[in-house]
Amino acid sequence: MAVVREGPPPIHETSGPYDPTNPDLLFKEAKQRERRRRLAWLGVVVILVGGVVATVAAISSRPRPSSPPAKVSSSKTPKSTSLPVGSIVSLKKAGPLAVGPTGALYVFDESRHEVLVRVTTGEFRVVAGDGNAGFAGDGGSARDAELSNVSDMTFAPNGDLYLADGGRVRVVDPGGTIRTIAGDGRSGGSVANDTPALSVPLGPSISIAFTPSGELYLATRSQLFRLSSTGELDSVRAVVPPGQVMMPGVLNSFGSIAVDSEGNVYASSLFDGWSVFKISTDGVATDLGYARRSGGNTTVVQRGADDVIEVDDGQNILRVEGNQLVTSFAVNSVPGISTFIFTNYFTLAPDGTFYADNLGPPAFEPYQQIVSVTGGHGMSLWHGASRK
Repeated sequence: MAVVREGPPPIHETSGPYDPTNPDLLFKEAKQRERRRRLAWLGVVVILVGGVVATVAAISSRPRPSSPPAKVSSSKTPKSTSLPVGSIVSLKKAGPLAVGPTGALYVFDESRHEVLVRVTTGEFRVVAGDGNAGFAGDGGSARDAELSNVSDMTFAPNGDLYLADGGRVRVVDPGGTIRTIAGDGRSGGSVANDTPALSVPLGPSISIAFTPSGELYLATRSQLFRLSSTGELDSVRAVVPPGQVMMPGVLNSFGSIAVDSEGNVYASSLFDGWSVFKISTDGVATDLGYARRSGGNTTVVQRGADDVIEVDDGQNILRVEGNQLVTSFAVNSVPGISTFIFTNYFTLAPDGTFYADNLGPPAFEPYQQIVSVTGGHGMSLWHGASRK
């Protein structure tokens, strides 16, 4: 049997005119058309693959958005918006006040030896102190630490709570850990420059204040200091120029201090005189006028919104304008406040809210209270037990 081979017939080159009926020519053209079709599809595939490769390469080479930088703790960068709080307690005797990073009011309860924060319900929660007077607990939880006599409180720009506590300056970080950064708990005389802060006898009365940039100033009964970045105390010069009238016992008896954004220190007198001084960055002290706290105690000096410096004078709140004190308002005449006679402590919030507590003679004040003043209107935030 003959074997029939499949496939096209042999192709012979021909010359002469094109013959559309010639099977050899028709097969040749069909094969060429198939080759061109395959080449065309191959070209399309090559183009598509090349486009995909180019797109992937372009995407891979495109700069990627950088990840957010890791937060670095510094004196100017808040590490947290609030401090851990403990159990709810009843405030008994309000002392120094401070406003935290979230705008919450903090108060030292002088009878409990605890720092409390006022929560949105109007109640108070424990932030620091275990209720016992003393010095213990450094390196651990602030709520398990002993506090003695907190004379001043302030917040650093990074959210740390600073306490002037019985001859020491202690810090509660936003994680709730307490430590001492200055003072050894003793009272003493003059301290030389560049003395390590932890070996300095600061007590018993200390005032502390931060500049907006985060520098810490300390005032004792006899000296004014700035804490260096290396943990040493540098004495701040304060001299009354010749010819200026000075009330007795002022520049060697600091009571309360505040520092403005230009580095000027405002300090009140601790003993007779009750004057408030402005100490410029070059050490020149200017007497701004007379102011005293309830019962003739040293006035409290605070820096508020827009760098305004305010002090209390009994029931009146004064502010610094130029080189003098002028009346800002009287607390007990603000609508919404009653039976408020003398300012004991006060503090200013960044939004301009004024907070104060009073504790005068029982004959004048039936109870102690904490008040706030915002936009010219006041309200009582807390009433203590009746004192009559």
